[in-house]
Amino acid sequence: MLKLRVAVWEPGGDCAVHLIPKEDMGMSRHLRNERGVTLVELMVVVAIIAIIAAIAITLYQDVQKKAKLAADQGQAAAMRSAVAIYYGKNNGVFPTSRASVNTLVVPSPDFQCANTPVYDTSNGKMTHAATIGDCP
Repeated sequence: MLKLRVAVWEPGGDCAVHLIPKEDMGMSRHLRNERGVTLVELMVVVAIIAIIAAIAITLYQDVQKKAKLAADQGQAAAMRSAVAIYYGKNNGVFPTSRASVNTLVVPSPDFQCANTPVYDTSNGKMTHAATIGDCP
C-alpha cells in the first residue's frame, strides 16, 4: 500500500505532514465526479410534483362543493323546522309564501348552489333537490 505525503500549513505558521493512503485519494476523486443532479432527474421530480398538485387541487375543489351543498341542506332543514313551528303556533295554518318562510329563519337563508328549495304552500313541504353539480 502506497502512501502519499501531503504538507499542510496550519495556523500559527507550523507545517504538518500527513500520510494519506492511496485508496482514499481515488475515492475522493470518484466522489468528486458524482456531485449534483442531472437535468433529466430534476425534470422527473418536477413532473411528479405537478401531477400530485393537480390531483390535490381537484380533490380540494370537490370538498368545497360538498361543503357548499351541506350548508344549503342545513339551511333547508332550518326552513323545514321553521314551517313546522309556524304550523304548530298558528293552529294548523302554513306560511303563505317562501318569502314568509325566509323571515322565520334567523339569519336569513343564503343559498350558494344554483338549485334552491321549493316551498309548497298547500301542505308546507319544503323540498331541496340540489346536487354537487349545482354548486359552483
